[in-house]
Amino acid sequence: MAKTSLTLKQAAVFEFIQRYVTEHRRSPLIREIQAGCQIASYKSALDRLNAIERKGLIRRAPNKHRGIKIIRQPASLQVKSSELSLEAAGGAAFA
Repeated sequence: MAKTSLTLKQAAVFEFIQRYVTEHRRSPLIREIQAGCQIASYKSALDRLNAIERKGLIRRAPNKHRGIKIIRQPASLQVKSSELSLEAAGGAAFA
């Protein structure tokens, strides 16, 4: 089974996807995730999305613009403890 511990930034993307699907009844585009989570680049948004998929929380349909499907909810949105200490120390955490 894939590890479901999310980084802070991955958790923000996952929560955005959940809200978007609830409000719009369809999955967001990667550009909408980028804008909604205030991510600087398309590639960074894509990397976070790929990480969430590897952890088994979502599945993406190939060649579909709105092909993100939430597979399961994490038991609790766990965040890596190393990121918590970085955030508490005022440092930036990277996905």
